[in-house]
Amino acid sequence: MWKRIVIILLLLLCCLAAIGGHFDRLIGKVGLDKITDSNDQYLKESFNKSVAVFLTLSAIKSGMAIIEGSEAGIVVFNLEVGDIVQSVYDCVDIAWKTTLAGSTILLLTRLILQTICTIDHWFLSVLFFAITGFLVSRYFIPQRVALSHLLKEFVVFLLVLTISLYLILPFSVAGASLLSKRIAIPLIAEAQSGFNTIEKDFSAESLSENIFPADEKDEGFLAKINLKTQYAKVKIKIIKMGAFFKDKTRSMAIWTIKIIAGYLFDCLVFPVTFFIILFIFIKGTMSYLLGIKRTETFKKDLDLMFSKYYGHRFEKRAGA
Repeated sequence: MWKRIVIILLLLLCCLAAIGGHFDRLIGKVGLDKITDSNDQYLKESFNKSVAVFLTLSAIKSGMAIIEGSEAGIVVFNLEVGDIVQSVYDCVDIAWKTTLAGSTILLLTRLILQTICTIDHWFLSVLFFAITGFLVSRYFIPQRVALSHLLKEFVVFLLVLTISLYLILPFSVAGASLLSKRIAIPLIAEAQSGFNTIEKDFSAESLSENIFPADEKDEGFLAKINLKTQYAKVKIKIIKMGAFFKDKTRSMAIWTIKIIAGYLFDCLVFPVTFFIILFIFIKGTMSYLLGIKRTETFKKDLDLMFSKYYGHRFEKRAGA
């Protein structure tokens, strides 16, 4: 009896120690602080690089918007010359949106990890309190089997949740960072380098000078209604645009695909895969060590309920 009381008192002391953050400091000294700092540094650097790519694509997109929305006017009709480069503009726009989404996810991941480091000790204290309640039910009211099973499952839930906050999430980001440095980050860096090489060519000033030169003379009324003259003017602009984009279209498409693949693996595939694998492993291990199988627990509860119900009926019939 005294041993049980001592165990319960120790668990209550652990609960208070967890609230005070003493376990966090101990776990941090073991090595978790290094992983936390490494993850924070990785997410910070990735976010800064992503913002740099975003700014480069924004400059290119603003220049492309000049062409995409421009018109070559002929008296009879207006030709949207921007339609010629619509596919290229779409590639830049998709890469721009992908980079924006990737930057947001990286920042949110960093904020989530920082938030977890702030509140994880509360979950640890609740876990110790739940273990205390489970042992109290097991030691002092053993006849409440259903309550004991319920508290046991609740302890497993809190245990898996606490381990997820302390270990699974940090190690998921750490594992994802290792793979990203070998696979995703080189793709993004290559695409960023490619877009950087054409940033000046696609600036608003450069495009205006190369495709819409400012030295075009103001035409008179007769020239404006001359279809032959207007057609020749439009043809020249289209030829200039075709020559300008000829060597860049394929490269921009490849860079866009690499950015999409890089951020998809860096922000979603790698961390989510690591988290799912670790979560399933930890949950299965905890359930196995604590001897919990949901189907067996449910069957035992049903057997206990039916035995009580039918037992009372049989006793009444026997008494009658």
